[in-house]
Amino acid sequence: MLLWIYCLLVLVSLFSGPSGITLQPLSQPPIIINDTTDCTNIDQLLQSLTQSIASLINESVSTNLSCLLNSGSSAQCAADSCHAIAQALPNNPSGYYWILNSTNAAVNVYCDLVRYLNGSRGWMRVAYVNMSDPSQTCPSAWTLYSPATNVRLCGRPRGPGCFSVNYTTYGVPYSKVCGWVKGYNFNTNDAFNRWNCSSLVLPCVYTAIDQAYLDGVSITRNSPSRQHLWSYVDANGGACPCVTNSAFGYTIPSFVGPDWYCQGQGGGNSTSYYNYPLWGGACSGSQAPCCTNPNLPWFYKTLPGQVLDTLEVRICSDQILSDEDTRLQNVELYVY
Repeated sequence: MLLWIYCLLVLVSLFSGPSGITLQPLSQPPIIINDTTDCTNIDQLLQSLTQSIASLINESVSTNLSCLLNSGSSAQCAADSCHAIAQALPNNPSGYYWILNSTNAAVNVYCDLVRYLNGSRGWMRVAYVNMSDPSQTCPSAWTLYSPATNVRLCGRPRGPGCFSVNYTTYGVPYSKVCGWVKGYNFNTNDAFNRWNCSSLVLPCVYTAIDQAYLDGVSITRNSPSRQHLWSYVDANGGACPCVTNSAFGYTIPSFVGPDWYCQGQGGGNSTSYYNYPLWGGACSGSQAPCCTNPNLPWFYKTLPGQVLDTLEVRICSDQILSDEDTRLQNVELYVY
């Protein structure tokens, strides 16, 4: 019996290695030791066990060290988040990396590791539309418009109403959302004003988040009902609520609150509307108050707590396509 106690103590001491090292089971079946086994055999057994366990420890340390130096490089080396990669490897470029979601499954996502967005690095990109890239196409819910050579924009296929694109967050928890949109005003968009639609099938008064409460772009999260994140409001002329002495008397929906940008361009029905981008921070005249936010065109939203919700981008208008549309060139959304 003393021989059993001796062997057990040695094995315990061997397995109590450095913190964080996981030892795999031995590939060979266990050897049964009888009390009558002599000390020579015990010494040989312990030497063999020591060598095997040391090999396992070295392999585990080597794997852990490799993942530490290459965090997120593979599913086996998945990081906790894009932010964790930015902290561990501050010189790494932005790109696709492996991170763990809420179920500890490894998912391959795009991590922005370079830019400081709202003071933080390591945001996960959820949505990316860049129609200046000829290899890209509009999401299936939107229609491609080419008003001029090398100008490609995404808009509604018909109207009135909203046309949405949903973006997964891959089951990764987040508590912050940011992004930006670049679009163009086509024809007579009038911000939050709901009027002049008596001949249309849909009602003229849109007050709910599920309806076309604006002309422009609505960004929401689904949990499962829509929760407002930001509104990029499109207006022709002086329809923006921020315009000095605006003649439009309407109320911004309560669910929108202060989380919106608005900009308009005169002559939205011109064939050259694509020369006047919205929400870029360049406003003049009566619209100057609409461009005072230094974050333009970016928005930043902090949520009450962590969520796993999908994000949704909708292009909306309460009138038919020939009367109103907002056409987009860029959409980017990130979570943190």
